[in-house]
Amino acid sequence: MAPRPAAAAALMDELVEEILLRIPPDDPARLLRAALVCKRWCRIVSDPGFRRRFCEFHRKPPMLGFVCTAGPWCTSGPLTSFVSTTSFRSSPARLDYRAVDARHGRVLLHGEIWNHKRKHWDDSLVVWDPITGVERARLTLPPRSRHQEANHSSGIWNVAVLCASAAVDDACDHLDCHSGPFLVVFVARGRRWGRSGMCAQVYSSEAAAWSHRIYGPRLSEHIEWVPSALAGNSMYFLCSKSVLKFDLTTREMSLIDLPQETFSSAMLRTTEDAVLGLANMCSDGLHLWSMEVGPNEVVGWAQSKVIKLTELPPGDPIDSLSLTGFAHGLDVILVCTLEGIFTIDLKSVRVTKVCQDSSLACFTFPYMSFYTPALGAAASAE
Repeated sequence: MAPRPAAAAALMDELVEEILLRIPPDDPARLLRAALVCKRWCRIVSDPGFRRRFCEFHRKPPMLGFVCTAGPWCTSGPLTSFVSTTSFRSSPARLDYRAVDARHGRVLLHGEIWNHKRKHWDDSLVVWDPITGVERARLTLPPRSRHQEANHSSGIWNVAVLCASAAVDDACDHLDCHSGPFLVVFVARGRRWGRSGMCAQVYSSEAAAWSHRIYGPRLSEHIEWVPSALAGNSMYFLCSKSVLKFDLTTREMSLIDLPQETFSSAMLRTTEDAVLGLANMCSDGLHLWSMEVGPNEVVGWAQSKVIKLTELPPGDPIDSLSLTGFAHGLDVILVCTLEGIFTIDLKSVRVTKVCQDSSLACFTFPYMSFYTPALGAAASAE
């Protein structure tokens, strides 16, 4: 007995979906071309359920590209640009804002707006979605006060954006949460009781407000204006000689000394088992470290690997190489050379050139997210 047409069509849809699920997530153009084959395939790809199954099947969001931002000395030209490392093409960003962080499908931009009422410039932050081009939120940095330094220049503060669930029990798998609630963590060097110390505040998109000020340990060194790291339920910010830890649950701050061998061009990273790690450039290659907690909660560092950078341009002196970004979860680090920007896969040690222009960026923030085309009109035969 031949199957009924409706049952055969349903079976065909299931088989097609199983095939489409296996399209590599780092080639979204291939998924788009599949959606344009016919209205049935378009309906499958455009279905929200397919997007969720696609994310769950591949588990780790791919790096679609990276947002690069010019150094604080740049006074002309676009400050921010999106460099695609896949077939994905981003919606335009605010070119007059600098990228300061990217995580969980969100990019955080920083700029200045003129406050007509107070007659001065306010530091402004924008949470931007590169896929939709939507500015999810616009907020100003916490107001300056006598407890803080006189300005918000680099070396004084840093900021990070993340999914709001990371501060609780991290029930979110961060596969497709870019449109959900988020937090912005702001840390700054300030003064209290006549001594240097750390000050932090947390912005919640659900409350649409900053928290009260949180004061931390003394810190006389600079806060490096480089990408932060999320490991477990804590945010980590790199300083000149130490790492500042901000516990998202307890809202407490503490300092972790850096390895004595770490001198320059250091980058925070997270290991496969969600432990804080560190990478730094030395004369003999790229040194990788992981944080260890010993007896009595004493924190130390263990060197896990040294990578010889033989695949990078041989004419570049080692002191011209700089670590500019890290793709958390993928174990991929970005290195800027005189010949361009390269990615290094820390597992396979594969080196790939991803950008020709090394003058584009001082800092790079890998953008990691799943992308499936939204073709609702075509899928409904309109």
